[in-house]
Amino acid sequence: MSEEVISLIDKNNNLIGSVKRSEMRFGIDFHRATYIFIFLPDDKLLIQKRTLNKQFCPGYYGIATGGVVAHGESYAISAQRELKEELGLDLTLTNHGLFYTEGESYRIWGKVFSCTYDANLDGEIKMQEEEVAAIDHLSIDDILNNKKGLNFTPDTLDALHHYVEKRLILRPTDPD
Repeated sequence: MSEEVISLIDKNNNLIGSVKRSEMRFGIDFHRATYIFIFLPDDKLLIQKRTLNKQFCPGYYGIATGGVVAHGESYAISAQRELKEELGLDLTLTNHGLFYTEGESYRIWGKVFSCTYDANLDGEIKMQEEEVAAIDHLSIDDILNNKKGLNFTPDTLDALHHYVEKRLILRPTDPD
């Protein structure tokens, strides 16, 4: 299996080249990633506990499925690929736009997607052993308030904030 090649971008999300993932300077180089929020019929989000062998935030909970966009791949194709690889699902995605996030070991232009998963209609989840240790589900409020004190990956938490803010902007205001 050949090593994954990812797109390098500048601070404005313009493509400037590519690099093998092992040569990527995380925290220095900018890259693209996808974030897919999987809603269950009860409006809770499916979250994933990352395996302990993950380079970034091992053992943390990812609020979204997703990953780094491969070189030559669109955000949409990357999102579909990641959903299939990590959970064995092929679902219709809704695009919620781009956002930028950065932290100690990442500088990401991410695109947020969402979908709805119903086990009765969509079949069984098949977790990718190398990446997903367990799955759980929480409401958006439970995640944002985090009374359980769970460790969430910071980039997926930023993606959720983007999603919530965009949803609030698009929601009609209540009359007085």
